[in-house]
Amino acid sequence: MTQHLREKLVAADDIDAALEDSLTTTWDAKVYSWDNSKYPFNEWILNRVRGMGYKLDDLSFLHEAVPLDETYKVTKQLCADTNLPEFRRMLNRFVREVVVPQGKLRLPVAVQRFMNVRIMLPTTPELFFPFHTGLLYGHGIASRSIWMPFVDVTADEDRSRSMQILSIAKSRELIQYAIDNRLRMDEMTQVFGKESWQIKAGPGSACFFTQENIHGSGRPNTTGKTRVSMDFRIAEGIYGDYLGRKIPAGYFHLIPDTEEEEDHESAARLAREEAFDNGKQNIFYVANNTASTYGIPVHLQRYMLVDYCNKRDLKFDYELFDLEDMTHLPTLWHLVEERDCNIVMYSIFALPEEENDRNRMLDTAVKRGSVIHFVNEDLQLTGAEDLKTIKKYLEFSKYGKSRLPIGLPLTASSKLYFDKWAGSLAQYGSLAE
Repeated sequence: MTQHLREKLVAADDIDAALEDSLTTTWDAKVYSWDNSKYPFNEWILNRVRGMGYKLDDLSFLHEAVPLDETYKVTKQLCADTNLPEFRRMLNRFVREVVVPQGKLRLPVAVQRFMNVRIMLPTTPELFFPFHTGLLYGHGIASRSIWMPFVDVTADEDRSRSMQILSIAKSRELIQYAIDNRLRMDEMTQVFGKESWQIKAGPGSACFFTQENIHGSGRPNTTGKTRVSMDFRIAEGIYGDYLGRKIPAGYFHLIPDTEEEEDHESAARLAREEAFDNGKQNIFYVANNTASTYGIPVHLQRYMLVDYCNKRDLKFDYELFDLEDMTHLPTLWHLVEERDCNIVMYSIFALPEEENDRNRMLDTAVKRGSVIHFVNEDLQLTGAEDLKTIKKYLEFSKYGKSRLPIGLPLTASSKLYFDKWAGSLAQYGSLAE
């Protein structure tokens, strides 16, 4: 059995140093390999394409089997299929048995909810993925990336259909150069491209890299062959508040630590859906009363709540809005303690930030037999087992104790904006006195 490191206490002053060491060694654009017969992702994807009705024996020639105007639809369907139970079980096992030990990660870990499946055709020279970093796309500093090609791109002549990447040290230097000199996209492509190299990998191997490594296609695919690949991110609980705009539970899902836990979760999922129909009204709750929901417009929350209910055939009666500036959440407490209803709300991060208050609220909902739907995370509170899961996610993200509000990145831009806002608030305070 694979031996894993569990999360252990790390002195506060050492957290950033330990992360920096991991990012600049183990995860600095390194290619790792494994027995592909144990985790045949490429064959699974090929069979899904065949299942859509396309005659295909080799993903490298997908462009000959799938019409150009249907490629986007196929791509999106493959992305959705990566959330199927059979795929997630294989992926979770792969993470536990390969990524965690080879990447020297600590459990618990969370994995991206939907994989990114990408198809790079040789017939569309104007369509290629520009150079970028994960940080520039809103990922947090502690998130790790895995790029896995489903075709062999190890030959030198396959360079234009592989992904290009730079070291973390050179990436840090060039990103700052691009910011300081306000480079355009074409200029960045030229500057970054000169320093990039081809990732040489194929089925049974992948590149592990960080959110600071510059990467991308950088050029059209001129090989005459299609590249099909998958990429996803993984996060450790020890750095659960270093994930930027990619929110735990919403973007990342905790994976079971063992196969036994996975079996238990599958059974619990079926029982949970049956509990939704408990004869109680479903009432919407929207609010901007926590640090993580303060900037989420209520009309966008409402759209998500409606979409969630429609997809699950849940009826909803009306909506209650919490009172601005009342961080003790009187409306939510009213729903939990006084109304005989179920609650459909935006996020677990709309719950009280103070842990004791939050636990009392959740315990009360369970005791009263009320279901709470947390739409952004697709989590539901129907009983004691769900309560454990929700608390795991809140603990993973360090909710109420995080360095910044959940969903905001630790970046230079954040510092710039907070400094600006602090000045405005100070001026407002002096005027109010």
